[in-house]
Amino acid sequence: MIDPVSLVAGVVTTVLLPKALEKVGEKIGETAWDKSAEAIQNVRETVQAKLQTAGTTGLLTRAETNPNEVNTQVLQAEIVTQMQEDQDFATKLQELVKQMQSQSPTVQVILKELRVRGKVEIGNIKQINEGQSNAQQKFGKNWQVGGDVKVGDVTQENRSV
Repeated sequence: MIDPVSLVAGVVTTVLLPKALEKVGEKIGETAWDKSAEAIQNVRETVQAKLQTAGTTGLLTRAETNPNEVNTQVLQAEIVTQMQEDQDFATKLQELVKQMQSQSPTVQVILKELRVRGKVEIGNIKQINEGQSNAQQKFGKNWQVGGDVKVGDVTQENRSV
């Protein structure tokens, strides 16, 4: 089981490194990350300030310049160490991660990676988003059809809770 400090440090490391963000951004979409950009900037500033105080800013610079597995793990280990030694820093990062998570979108995908040979008939589909203003709804992605596909009515709804 992963301890909470390591989990938070892993999230923080992911958002600090541009290569990791590119991969996440591809999956979620740039618009969604724009919404949490302020929280990400706050994480960066908080970590930079802490590493500067600890004299380990070079670890962040090295991981940003060359985000390979070793540099990323070293940076993450340093963040864990700093969180274990400074409860205020740990609390601040936990709050910022919660803020980022609340601003990150929910993505609902129906019928992803559909592969059809022959004939397929899909009934009516209703996709509902309740109470998440930043949710993205997607229907049908990466279909490979080698025959006939018939889809009934497709509706997508956003409901306020």
